[in-house]
Amino acid sequence: MDLYPKKLAVLDLIHGGIPIAKKLATLGCEVTGVDVYGTVDPGLLIELEEKNGIYCSKNSRPSFGFDLLVAPVHLDSAYPMLSEARSNGKKILSHHEIVGKILKNDSRLFGIKTIEITGVKAKTSTASLLADMLSRKFDIALHTSRGLETWKGGISSLIYRGLSITPGNILVAVEKIFEVGFRPDFFIFEISIGGTGNADIGILTTLSPDYLIGNNTSLASEAKLQLVRSAKPGSTLILNAGAKKALEITKEIQAKVLTFKDPFDVEILENTDKIADFALEKRKYTELQSISSNLSTSSVSSKLQELPVAPTSSGSLLNFMRMENEIFSASLLAGYNISAYMTAFIAASAAALELGVKCEAIVAVLEGFRGLLGRMQERELNGITLIDNSNSGMDILSAEKAFEYALLKKKDEKKIGGIILILGEEASQVCEGLHPASVQDLVKKFGMKYKQIILVGERMKAIVAKNAFYAASLPEGLAKASELARKDDIILSSVKCFR
Repeated sequence: MDLYPKKLAVLDLIHGGIPIAKKLATLGCEVTGVDVYGTVDPGLLIELEEKNGIYCSKNSRPSFGFDLLVAPVHLDSAYPMLSEARSNGKKILSHHEIVGKILKNDSRLFGIKTIEITGVKAKTSTASLLADMLSRKFDIALHTSRGLETWKGGISSLIYRGLSITPGNILVAVEKIFEVGFRPDFFIFEISIGGTGNADIGILTTLSPDYLIGNNTSLASEAKLQLVRSAKPGSTLILNAGAKKALEITKEIQAKVLTFKDPFDVEILENTDKIADFALEKRKYTELQSISSNLSTSSVSSKLQELPVAPTSSGSLLNFMRMENEIFSASLLAGYNISAYMTAFIAASAAALELGVKCEAIVAVLEGFRGLLGRMQERELNGITLIDNSNSGMDILSAEKAFEYALLKKKDEKKIGGIILILGEEASQVCEGLHPASVQDLVKKFGMKYKQIILVGERMKAIVAKNAFYAASLPEGLAKASELARKDDIILSSVKCFR
């Protein structure tokens, strides 16, 4: 890479800056690492200096001494080193951009296609479904917040757990995949807040709900649009048709653009006037039967015979369309909240079709899908129904939708028990945490609709709620819920955590 012998400063070591600094040092650059939050263990900083030749500082350094600054998109733009660099016309690259340049010049990656997935919601489920679909034809390496996996023939193997989806950890994921001797046809990366510019396929799941980053100085949606702005010529973008800001930018790039109509967000659908390339409809088998009077008997019979309702079926049928023409249908299993996965179903299916996967393989994945751990999956905890919605991407909107889903399930299944809500965070640093004020509002909104509430995390001790208990961690919260629950109760777990 054409950086040597440049003198570089990598800002924010805690959010993926360390692997970036290490890689740049191995490429011959003179690297200074800046611990902008002062939270990195001093012993680790000493190790970086002694073993990697990376000078480390807990304080802002004068920017004039560097040829280039590397900073994350979420860093406060008023941070002294950044502010001074901009004033002096110093070049600044984001963590995403520098990772893209490193990947572009990694000869080991030649011949391997890269897929990057970003957005507010549905990133992990889209990436996981797509890995399964592509693995029916190709060898896949997948990095998501669930872990680093290899996929072959619909079977996954966990290689490593514990890497966040910050862009710097892409470098770690690549190294670990090659270390185990696996050479994939595709790398699939779930990435927070943007893209590297190195993707052959870029997928934007959603831009809403938007939120502020950089000490409330900029919108996350603007950072996520890097996926579009930096798209390399000849690549393909698969974008949510409701993300109008992203679609406007596509006029300025040399990439193929495909859109999907997100069936999850009704408000977005109403504001989308252009026909999307891909669309998805969810229907009940009873709906097919109710329209039989408008169709020939043989037509309805054929449709039902093609997709029989399995004993564990949810009774829901997905119809997948391309430019309003039906491509395939799939019958879904029960045991998870189907609505929570609709964005992932369509985004993953669209990408798989674009990459040459046969419809039969896509249908097989959709029809065998049972939900992902911690993402609106229905399970049992000591014989009690558990709706598991605890994951790193969980936010207050997700928690509210999960509670509404639990109320609906209680009504549909005529359960006479109550809902025991586990709500909070295991660490406030997980994707900016779960703000206590938002938790207080949710608790107040649902009032006595919950039987008990178990608040998780140090910051949740300030929440005022009736029938409330406190737990230090998710396992402790689950144990307490199990102790309190009776046969007809529902336990709803919505804790922001790494899993």
